[in-house]
Amino acid sequence: MRKHTILHTIETAGPGGAETILLNLAARLDASRFRSVVLIPRRDWLYQRLQEAGIRTLVARSQAWYDFRLLRSLVKLARREKVDLIHSHLPDQNFYGCLAGRLTGRKTVVTYHGSQQLSVNGGTRSASKLWFVRHTAAAAVAVSDHVRKMLENVGFPKEKIVRIHNGIECSRFDATTPGGLREQLGYQNGTRLVGVIANLRDSKGYDYFVRAARLVADSVSDARFVAVGEIDTRSHRELWGLVRQLQLQDRFCFLGFRPDVAQILADLDVFVLSSVSEGFSLATLEAMAAGKPVVVTRAGGPEEIVEDEQTGFLVPPADAAALARRICDVLNNRDLASALGRRAKAMVQARFGLRHMVSEYEALYERCLSAC
Repeated sequence: MRKHTILHTIETAGPGGAETILLNLAARLDASRFRSVVLIPRRDWLYQRLQEAGIRTLVARSQAWYDFRLLRSLVKLARREKVDLIHSHLPDQNFYGCLAGRLTGRKTVVTYHGSQQLSVNGGTRSASKLWFVRHTAAAAVAVSDHVRKMLENVGFPKEKIVRIHNGIECSRFDATTPGGLREQLGYQNGTRLVGVIANLRDSKGYDYFVRAARLVADSVSDARFVAVGEIDTRSHRELWGLVRQLQLQDRFCFLGFRPDVAQILADLDVFVLSSVSEGFSLATLEAMAAGKPVVVTRAGGPEEIVEDEQTGFLVPPADAAALARRICDVLNNRDLASALGRRAKAMVQARFGLRHMVSEYEALYERCLSAC
C-alpha cells in the first residue's frame, strides 16, 4: 500500500490548543500509511516541538491576509513533496489551504477549533473566505457538536461536516505527587491552589475568574489563585488592575506560559475554566486526566466533556458568583473533590484518548483520498 503524504498547516505557531492538535496529528499518524510535512508562519513554540518530533517543517512568513507568499509556499511544497492531501487549521489558513488545494488538484480537510472562528460579523472578506472554504473543502472537521452546529448555521453542507473531539495522551498526567509549585510561589504546604490554564485572551473570561477569586478568598482564607498561559500585554495590564482593585495582589499570580503543565496540575486543588466562548478545551481534559475536580462554564464545548455534578461542575458563563460557589463547594468537601476527580479521570481515559482522535482523522483522510 502506498504511503500518503499529508501537508499540515496552520496560521499560528504559539502554544495553544489548535497548535497542539496539529503537533499530535503530525507526530502520531500511522507511519506505515502516512507521512507528515508541516508549513507554519514562524519559528515559535510549535516549530520547536515539531523539530523535536522529527517532523519535516518549513516556515513561510506572511505579513497580511493578502500576502500571497504563503499561498506560493503552499503550492510549491504540495508539488515538491508530492502531497496527497492538505489539512489546515483556523480560518485564514483554511482559506489558503483550500486555494492551494484547488490550484494543485489536492483534496483539503479543514478544522475549526472554536465558535469565534465562525463569526458572521467578520465583514465581506471573512464571508468570502468562508464561502470559498465551504464550496471547496473535501471535509470540515468540528472539534465539538457546538462547533458542528455553527458550521451548519453558516451554510456548510451536513455531509461535509465531521465531528472529531480533541484527544490527549492521558498517561502524561498521571503524576500523583505535588510538583513544588507552592514552594516556588512562597506558599505554605497545605495552601489550597485554584488555577486556570489558558492563554490570556478575551474569550477565556479571566475577569470573571478574578472576581470569583475575591469571593472565594472571602470564604476560604488559605485559598490562592494561579493563571497559567501566554500573556498578552494589554490583557495582563487590565487584569492586574482588577486584581489590585479587588486587593488580591498577595493571593493571585500570573505565571505566563509554562511547559510543565502536568506538574502544575498535580499541585492544583481545583481547576477552573472561566471561558465565555469555547469550542473545546484541551486544558479541561488534561485536568480531568490528572484526577482534578473541575469547575467550568457552559461555554459551548465544555458541556460535551463534563457531566455536571458527576465528573465536575458546570456553571453559566460570565457569572463570577456561580463560579465562586462551586469552587468553594470543592474546597470545602474533600470527599466530593476526590470523587469528582476519580470519575473524571476514568471518563477521559475511556472517551478522549489521543489514539482515538488520531484514528478518526486517519479514517477521514482515507475516505477523502479514496474519493479522488
